[in-house]
Amino acid sequence: MNSEEVIDINSNPERYSGIYKELAELLGDAATLKVWKRFSGLNISFPQKLYSKEFRKDFIKENMAQMKPSEIAKALGLSERRIRQIITEIRQNDEGS
Repeated sequence: MNSEEVIDINSNPERYSGIYKELAELLGDAATLKVWKRFSGLNISFPQKLYSKEFRKDFIKENMAQMKPSEIAKALGLSERRIRQIITEIRQNDEGS
């Protein structure tokens, strides 16, 4: 069995402790075991911002004509104010090109 294989266990999130129980409930046994093998012993914090600046800017640029700033904000997890600022930056850069 290679290190990426996961033993097929009947799914039961109750068998796991702490955060692993939550991961098993959310992702299932196979993903939980992969996370454990890769990150056990480490302290990990997850930033609130999921997407990179480049992706956010590209997403806004591609969707600003079809979506309201409030819809974009919800999709990206940003404030509507920040979306409007980025739209202004995009328009200024396009004018300067």
